[in-house]
Amino acid sequence: MRRSTLKDIASLTGLSISGVSRALKDHPDISPDTKEKVKEIAAALHYFPNPSAQLLRSKSSKIIAVILPEVNTFFFPELLQGISKVVEQKGYSLLFLQSDNTLQKEIDLVNYCIQMFVDGVLISVSAETEHAEHLLKLQNLGTPVMMIDRGVPNSSISFLTIDDRETAYEAVDYLIKKGHSHILGIFDDARLHMTCLRSEGFKSAHEANFLELENSQLIMVADDDKIEQSIIALLDKFPYATAIFTMSDKLMIKTCQVLASLGLKIPEDIALISVSDGKAPHYHFPAITHMRHSGEEVGLHAANFLVEMIENKKSKLEVGKIKTTLIELGSV
Repeated sequence: MRRSTLKDIASLTGLSISGVSRALKDHPDISPDTKEKVKEIAAALHYFPNPSAQLLRSKSSKIIAVILPEVNTFFFPELLQGISKVVEQKGYSLLFLQSDNTLQKEIDLVNYCIQMFVDGVLISVSAETEHAEHLLKLQNLGTPVMMIDRGVPNSSISFLTIDDRETAYEAVDYLIKKGHSHILGIFDDARLHMTCLRSEGFKSAHEANFLELENSQLIMVADDDKIEQSIIALLDKFPYATAIFTMSDKLMIKTCQVLASLGLKIPEDIALISVSDGKAPHYHFPAITHMRHSGEEVGLHAANFLVEMIENKKSKLEVGKIKTTLIELGSV
């Protein structure tokens, strides 16, 4: 079955093609009765506007692409929800793409965005991404780009995130002020810039409080299949530890599972604090004290700023930081 066209509707209404087009767009020069008749025939013929023709006329696809390394059960779904709300409200369509946490697929997806003439791109980069050349290519073609949460340091691409160093510092300093002097740190892939910053915050809190810290008191785990055994090995090495800091919801959940399997109770045997989107901490009893890093809030801010960049209402944002909040629950 071939796709219906404006010409088909025109032949059934006696209007010109331009007249049909104006009727479908509710142009004031077209009478209400004519508009209603044209729309009824368009619906009967299952007519849809040709996006390619629209792109040629308006030079805008009205598409915003989002490239994420993965979609797990924690931060990224909330991020997408925030982005989706803004995109729909502003009259754009959302194109979701997944890089599988690899640089090559990320580059391929950026090239696909160029071919699709998307109006803007929001991206959380892969663990393998150490440069922004492919993103600069997109930006140099006039397509606004913003990195969110996971980015490339010292690039000229806009970047919206939290203050990773300060967030980790505040969490660990809170543990220390609560009387904990032997704290373990569990971190994500060492290739991620956020991991480096959060581990720096972990160390800085110890230094500021004049506490000695062994390098082996913190671990960085890139392989999801090795998280549990890495945590067990860390606890075996430091049986006198009284508190744990985890840099993400995924690591927090894994840590809770390991502690339960070892018969260790939170907070009686060991305290736990994490950086979290804010929902996962309530799945555990007691609920986990955390630095709230809302994926939805980041998505809302990032999408709004990108739309303003697209519509020339704002210039490029170098680095924007969203404040995290300490949420005291029952794990410390």
